[in-house]
Amino acid sequence: MLRSSGLGISLFINIIIICLWYFLSYVISGHIGSKHTDYRKFPYRIKGFEKRGGFYTDNFAIDSWYRLLPTKYNRIGITPNKLKREDSLTIKEYLGVTCRSELWALINCFYIVCAAILDAPYLAFILGMLVILANLPFIAGSRYCRCLILNELVSKRKELEKQSKLAFETPNVFELDIF
Repeated sequence: MLRSSGLGISLFINIIIICLWYFLSYVISGHIGSKHTDYRKFPYRIKGFEKRGGFYTDNFAIDSWYRLLPTKYNRIGITPNKLKREDSLTIKEYLGVTCRSELWALINCFYIVCAAILDAPYLAFILGMLVILANLPFIAGSRYCRCLILNELVSKRKELEKQSKLAFETPNVFELDIF
């Protein structure tokens, strides 16, 4: 279709298609159910090398730039300090938000298939790589936020286990027969 048209026309039409693709992927990822975006299942599950977010902070210095990304989890304000004040249900909601934002960026990366069908090979390759490179920070940011959130969930679970052990080991005052 666009293979025979000029470069300017092809770029203009591709920009329109990319905008429509982004809008459609945003709507799809926003309305998809939570059973399809489970943080414990593929592709959202944290890999072994990602644990605790060290991979992203060491290799990409992500802690210095990910809050600048215009995403929903940044509007929520997912920071380690704020996570300490939230309850477990809210934290699990944040996990769903990061899964859906990662899904949105992954769907955007599939624009390369559309470009390969419509455009000349060189233009399809260039546009596809630009779209993928534009979405990689969003994918990395949502995975890093998920690492932060899961770290906080683990620490909250350990704290609750410690409290329950203390409650179990501490005798009830009314059972001590001192009254």
